[in-house]
Amino acid sequence: MPAIDYCFAEQPGTKPNSNFTEILLHNSSISLQPVLLPMIAQLSQQDRWLTLINPPADLSKDLLRQGGANLAQILVLRAHTPDQEQRLFKRALASGTSHTVMGWNDCHQCIDISVLNQDASRGDCLGILVRS
Repeated sequence: MPAIDYCFAEQPGTKPNSNFTEILLHNSSISLQPVLLPMIAQLSQQDRWLTLINPPADLSKDLLRQGGANLAQILVLRAHTPDQEQRLFKRALASGTSHTVMGWNDCHQCIDISVLNQDASRGDCLGILVRS
């Protein structure tokens, strides 16, 4: 099994047309920073917000700045419960104020990816869920 999987939300019986990507990290000892930091830096250069929901503590402002991210275009939101996290994710995706909403989540939490994909379509943005 690879250390990282990428999944795209698809509606059964339809052509693949997803606004949502799920990154599954199978080995918690592997850092995603070498992959995510350049992606975050690139995404932070766009006009609308890049919204990060519950990013890991080691993804600090200093690290983002050193990686070339435009901190003025990044909105960081924190949720304290799984329900809050899902509501934040749904609202941020559907609001239309972000071009990308990226969230971090425990693999054991149940999240309906197809609903989040619909919210991302409604808000004309990309959703990325990182699970470990």
